[in-house]
Amino acid sequence: MTEFYGCGDELFDEFIKLDKGNLERDISRLVERYRPDIIHSHNAPDYLTVSAINSVEDTPVIHDTHDPITLRKTGYYEGDDEEKILEYSRQEKTANERSDGRIYVTEGVRDYIQQRYKVDPGRSLVFHNYVSEAMLPRQLTRKLSEEDGQTHIVYIGTITSRIEGHHYDLREIFREIAQRGLHIHIYAAREDDAYETLAEEDSFIHYHGHLDQELLLPEIAKYDFGWSGFNTAKNREHLDVVLPHKAIEYIACGLPVLTLPHKTLKRFVEEHQVGLAFDDLDEMKEKLKGGGYLRIRENVLKSRFKFTIESTIGELVGFYRKLIGNT
Repeated sequence: MTEFYGCGDELFDEFIKLDKGNLERDISRLVERYRPDIIHSHNAPDYLTVSAINSVEDTPVIHDTHDPITLRKTGYYEGDDEEKILEYSRQEKTANERSDGRIYVTEGVRDYIQQRYKVDPGRSLVFHNYVSEAMLPRQLTRKLSEEDGQTHIVYIGTITSRIEGHHYDLREIFREIAQRGLHIHIYAAREDDAYETLAEEDSFIHYHGHLDQELLLPEIAKYDFGWSGFNTAKNREHLDVVLPHKAIEYIACGLPVLTLPHKTLKRFVEEHQVGLAFDDLDEMKEKLKGGGYLRIRENVLKSRFKFTIESTIGELVGFYRKLIGNT
């Protein structure tokens, strides 16, 4: 994890690399060696959960869905063909219907899975992509807008220019934000030269490349808002059920979330009064200019320690104990 995110290895006792060609054998050996009480397997894709289900008999397997791949019209990896996408669909069905319990990242994902597959709703939990308190900046830095009087929006996470119309193909959205006189700052999970070129063409677009996670959150606190709107050209249904991790991270840094009308995310920011959802960017510009966000900003500052792993972990532990006792 540290190699990819800049931190995280310290949270685990051990990492064991599995042989992708012999997953069931390796998982069976691990279970025999460590005798775990439970296996908590994350998607996506879903083949790890399928392998765990096929490998063990007496250990409950929880399938944790972050990303229902059957809601996408694009593949999960660059180069995925139609047959690969069909394989993902088969794996998703098996992982959900044969697991002993299911965790969903949002209510929207839960509703989709429960409507599509034969699953027991009583063995389900919604647990958002919370952030650890250890990652939160203790002191929030001075805003750039206090120095130049302009509005600065930040985007962190995945971007791509390689798959046209992908929901992380945000080039046109960033152009439109800049055209409205709003600064957009981009911190990439993985570098993408096309966004660097985009920034060279417009003084309101700023490409900062990749920054390790432990440095990223204190860094973004100097901006005014966090952007969490996506390209809906191909994957609108998928976007309607997600609650991106970046949204929680923005709140943790005192930044109201700005988004487009993605249903689950819109419901979350409006219910908790931690952001604003807009039908289009013209509406966003007008509302930001009018100062209607000030009450939202105050509420974000009051709520930023609310959406943490530490404050919610009891729900997950209780779910574990329930499954262990009932399986």
